[in-house]
Amino acid sequence: MNAAHSLERILESATAASGLEDFGPGEFRANAELLLQGAIESGASSSGLDMLAARIRRLLENRLRIVADRKAYPQISAQKLAAPIVVLGLPRSGTTFLHSLLSRDPRLRCPLQWEISRPSPPPRRETFETDPRIALSRAEMAGDAETLRLHMQDAELPVECGPVFAGEFMNTGNFAFWDAPDYLARVMGRDGRGPILAAYAHHKWILQHLQTFAPRERWALKSPQHIANLAELLAAYPDAVLVFTHRDPVDTIPSLASLVSHFRRRTYDAPDLARIGRDVCRLWLDGINRCMDFRASEPAVSARCIDIAYQDLIDRPIAVLERIYQSASMDLEPARAAVVAWIDTHRQDRWREQHGRHEYSPEMFGLTSQEIAAAFSAYRAAFDGAARRTP
Repeated sequence: MNAAHSLERILESATAASGLEDFGPGEFRANAELLLQGAIESGASSSGLDMLAARIRRLLENRLRIVADRKAYPQISAQKLAAPIVVLGLPRSGTTFLHSLLSRDPRLRCPLQWEISRPSPPPRRETFETDPRIALSRAEMAGDAETLRLHMQDAELPVECGPVFAGEFMNTGNFAFWDAPDYLARVMGRDGRGPILAAYAHHKWILQHLQTFAPRERWALKSPQHIANLAELLAAYPDAVLVFTHRDPVDTIPSLASLVSHFRRRTYDAPDLARIGRDVCRLWLDGINRCMDFRASEPAVSARCIDIAYQDLIDRPIAVLERIYQSASMDLEPARAAVVAWIDTHRQDRWREQHGRHEYSPEMFGLTSQEIAAAFSAYRAAFDGAARRTP
């Protein structure tokens, strides 16, 4: 193994670059080691391993600085995180669109791309819209037109919780770049609740860090990853408002496989598209089954969940928001104009005109619609009015 790809070397590099040594609590070392080993064993290209080493180093530097900030500003650890609105569902089921709508409300705090990529020093209310990190983040994205075609993103748009978990290296998003089965199994709970609980503790640290000097009334969060870990999510945020988006896996699984293949081409010389298709299907079948099992075992929790059909979200987004706001005991009216304006400028057809259409099919990834439908039959039956494709 190239010494530059060893975790110890990366840890040393991060401490040298930052001048800091305290990484704080957690299981990040074991998690990062599994990710590195998996990428190496699965044959990631030299450039793919360089990318991973650079990403781990950057996340470790961020972690060191966050711990230092927490010591410098005792008020960070005193922050309360009340009743966040949490959007969850299968990837590509409208979670990003819904999260973006919620971010238009000035009362709701969402983690934004620019502040997650460079979280230290903590963002400030007075410079929140002029912080120079915004321009840095936007410049990094400007050269990636292909990703913009596949997925809506911008420096000032909200990001999912994957990057919030990233400093603990418990992020399903790493699967999009590196084939590391043991790492992914750990993220999904194979090694028990300990690593997942540590990840949610880190998640709370990050939200407290971002909130201290740039607060709003409550957080609006989203991640497909939460569907596999509802018990741990609710242990961290017991009063969370849970919003589930539902879209037919016959549509979401090939779409996600396409996105994963896009990123794997950057990290592997010849990614196996059929394997990607199988792995995507297996990963999220496991996630949604864990979600359904938990909801079945906790009827009180399931009763408070807001289930949203993808087509309703696309066709009637304001009506969907009204349902969510009612459950959250909030009034949509103060945010209505901003939400309507954002919908008008970010309609799917306009995004496609600007960035191109995302084309894919199950067969591109060794799958068929019938196979996907059969695999997810229990989910499709349980949420028949929401998860099945509208004829």
